[in-house]
Amino acid sequence: MSLEEARNRASRYGEVVGLISRVTPISHGKDNNEIRAEIPYEVYLKRKFLIGSYVGISIPVSGTLMLGRITSVERADILAISRIPALSPVEDTSAITTPLSLTIELLSEKVEGEVVPPSSPVDPQSPIFVPNTEFIKEMLGLPPDGITVGKLVEGYKLLDVPVNLTGEALRHHVLVVGTTGAGKTNLLRLLITRSNIPVLAFDIQGDYVRTMATIGGTVLVPVTREMGRVTDFISLFLRRSNLQDYKIASVDGQRVTLTNGERTFYVELMGFRLRETYREIPDVSPIFSGQGAYFFKMIAENCLTEIDNWIEECNPLFSEFHVHQTTAENIRRSVIMLQETGILDIPLEGGYLGEPDYEDLVRRKAIVDLRWVMEKGVSTATTTAFLVVDRIFRLIDSRYKNEGVETPYLLVFDEAHEYFPQSRRDEEKEGLERLINRILRLGRVRGIGAVLATHRPTDLNDLILTLTNTKIAMRADEDALEKIGMEEYAKILQASPPGYAVMRTFSLKVQDLVFRTDKYQ
Repeated sequence: MSLEEARNRASRYGEVVGLISRVTPISHGKDNNEIRAEIPYEVYLKRKFLIGSYVGISIPVSGTLMLGRITSVERADILAISRIPALSPVEDTSAITTPLSLTIELLSEKVEGEVVPPSSPVDPQSPIFVPNTEFIKEMLGLPPDGITVGKLVEGYKLLDVPVNLTGEALRHHVLVVGTTGAGKTNLLRLLITRSNIPVLAFDIQGDYVRTMATIGGTVLVPVTREMGRVTDFISLFLRRSNLQDYKIASVDGQRVTLTNGERTFYVELMGFRLRETYREIPDVSPIFSGQGAYFFKMIAENCLTEIDNWIEECNPLFSEFHVHQTTAENIRRSVIMLQETGILDIPLEGGYLGEPDYEDLVRRKAIVDLRWVMEKGVSTATTTAFLVVDRIFRLIDSRYKNEGVETPYLLVFDEAHEYFPQSRRDEEKEGLERLINRILRLGRVRGIGAVLATHRPTDLNDLILTLTNTKIAMRADEDALEKIGMEEYAKILQASPPGYAVMRTFSLKVQDLVFRTDKYQ
């Protein structure tokens, strides 16, 4: 292919603006994927070339097309180019009519209709062009479907190119990292509201309550024994959520319908029964030792009673099962701590507060508002969350095993380091990592995807970093970015505006993608 043919080919995908450098050797390979190009001065005057802008390259000899991204720009006076020393600082406007030099990072190559990593030699004088949006989409491998989270960015300029998270990407799990104010909550709201599959988000601070009210979803509220009357609690809930314009439309047991005349959403109070959760509690709570968890389950199975009566009524079974004194002390201490959480065996109108209908829950969008159990401590909130996750997993797992069907479902964990910390005790770490494996590795096969957001990835269990195949980095410090292997973006992201993000994912034709999130309305 001649240079003229290469130029004609480039013009089909955008506007030709310059050439690959004639004066610098053009080399790229495993350890270096950057090349040099020049833009004529008259073109530079008419067009903006920003760091981060996409450019196309039409290669004459191989006949292929490449996509690149500008990583640096350089301007030089004619004296600098000709290496003539200036004897005195004299102004000469004609001396700056020199080409704009670009350093371009090679991203992908189109070979025989297939987009692959760049491998062909880049010939000197190869035409470079400003690509149209369709070429950019194709060469980046941007999917046309999925949840739209924002638009592609070059420099500070938004392109009319949507960035989508596909169902496949979500099923392989997403980790969002960013400091306070970087835009994590906004991104999670977009995912929750725009998802076309059911979602359950775990909310420690009440950030997503209004979101659920707006879309007519369900707010599950695990409560403690201090709850009081249902109507009094709902009044408190509305005040704390800044939703005083909503009123109670109906109360059906522990499910309350709320409306403001234009919108309706649902609040469902929930609690747990010890006799229905004694098998799961030791597995999702860090308070039991390994031996303590084993014997607690064995004793509880033979002593079905309420949490307040457990020690007194189940004590005779300790000697019957030959429980060692140290283990018995761990069990009694753990039961007392469970009593103090207040989440078990909560009286309600002559009975006890129960759990939601999980069959119904996996068909809709909901959040778990953990603010009230959070007042009892982080471990109480995370134990509550994991009990809910365990119920959902068992339901979806049963469908998978008995009917051979997957259940598309999305779990969202904001402040993920609170749920999945880097544990210090080996025993506690093993239990947590078994739980992570269940949710992320086994859940993925059954249709469950997870989105986890944190501003402290250094406090996050390392297994989360391994099992989340898509990382989204927003404004964060260098330590946080280093933890997720994206420290090269530290300078860009440390001063970036809210919503500015870099996505690293297996689901694209390129390793990294710079975008800006839409603003949740």
